Amino acid sequence: MQNSKWKEEKITWQPSFEFAVGYRGFPDDMEPFVLPPEPNPEYHVKLVSPNQLQLPEELSKKLGLEEGLSSLKVVQKGNRLEICPNLHSLAKLYIEPTSKCNLHCETCIRHTWHEPLGSMDRQVFDSLIEQMKEMKSLETVMFGGFGEPTFHKDILYMVGRVKSLGLNVEITTNGTLLNRAMAKGLLENKLDTLWVSFDGCSADVFEDIREGAKFNNVVENLRELQRLNRYSPHKIKIGIAFVVMKRNINDLKNLGKLATRIGAQKVSVSNVIPYSAEMVDEMVCDLEVCGFQLPSCHSSQLAISIPLIDKTELTKQPLFDLFKDYSNISIMRNKVGTDTRSCRFIQERCAFVRWDGVVSPCMGLLHSHRTYFSLGKLERDVTHYGLGSIKEQTLKEIWDSPEYHNFREKVNEFSFSPCLLCASCDVARKNEEDCFGNTFPTCGGCLWSQGVIQCP
Repeated sequence: MQNSKWKEEKITWQPSFEFAVGYRGFPDDMEPFVLPPEPNPEYHVKLVSPNQLQLPEELSKKLGLEEGLSSLKVVQKGNRLEICPNLHSLAKLYIEPTSKCNLHCETCIRHTWHEPLGSMDRQVFDSLIEQMKEMKSLETVMFGGFGEPTFHKDILYMVGRVKSLGLNVEITTNGTLLNRAMAKGLLENKLDTLWVSFDGCSADVFEDIREGAKFNNVVENLRELQRLNRYSPHKIKIGIAFVVMKRNINDLKNLGKLATRIGAQKVSVSNVIPYSAEMVDEMVCDLEVCGFQLPSCHSSQLAISIPLIDKTELTKQPLFDLFKDYSNISIMRNKVGTDTRSCRFIQERCAFVRWDGVVSPCMGLLHSHRTYFSLGKLERDVTHYGLGSIKEQTLKEIWDSPEYHNFREKVNEFSFSPCLLCASCDVARKNEEDCFGNTFPTCGGCLWSQGVIQCP
């Protein structure tokens, strides 16, 4: 090719076996192209004195160390110590370019909205870019939300502006608008990670769930991105966001093959958001007991550490029974699963800017919507929570406000009543108050905090 930016770069690394198994080559003589996994970073801390450490600048930023910060929380887990970053330093910003979408998937939470749809004005976005320069600990920007980011006419401009700040940039997309021009634009503007929604590994399953999308078209769009990735000096990492439900549960075993086919490095699986009573029946997670220590589960707190065990017909049932009856299990001292009743958006120091400039603390409070509990299919109306608008205040002013500061502290403690697991009174029908005396917004019924829903 003429442009030096697209000169060929030889990649000798091959995809891992778990992704390559079962797939027998690519048509059009194209070999699989998967970027190698990134190594876990290591930081060397210098001991200045017995009570004083000198940290590398990059590590200080990751820990959110700021002037005036007096201490950091350290948690002991077995024989390891975990240093928790400063909760009040912003590390990841989600930007919703638009709440509009070119598809009408039946699983979409937008079906329960009673809000006007809209897209972020360029003037508002440009103002946000200037405000982001004040957030010294900011590392990553994710373009996402409840719309389709590539449906925004300025999305390539937006990616380029954020990347000019030296930040990591990600997008989550349905992949239908990812034509060659869009793919080249994302590469030229140095997008780092592209998350693509796949709710099926075959055309039949995928198109049954994603109304208006064509499986083969999305796959071909990503294969074209693979070709461009191969010759571009900048590489885009690809991830799969898979929403699992009863109708596509059997496709989980095909995720590795799909990942190799489109060049994906990682997969994030979430349950479907039960925005309707019918959707509750599609869930493969029982909301009545998720994360709840039932009295009959006498062994739920017992810590069990198991070694590496082959996954065979012989071990399948015993392992299933073990994981079903015990929740505190680790493999080679690495805990399986995670603690529920916590907010990853708070712990990972995230904030969300909606298309209209309103700042929210998490995905679950970005828009008002309705969800359902499995217990009697109880309706829960979730009211949006905004902490200010970047049109009226700067992002830093909103982030540093006493209200937002106190909210982060409160959610990190997570002393909310377990509405999702109980649902025995009327307060569970809204997020306005709970029986522990908490007032709006209450998070005990949040599907994200219970680990039922997760976002890239």
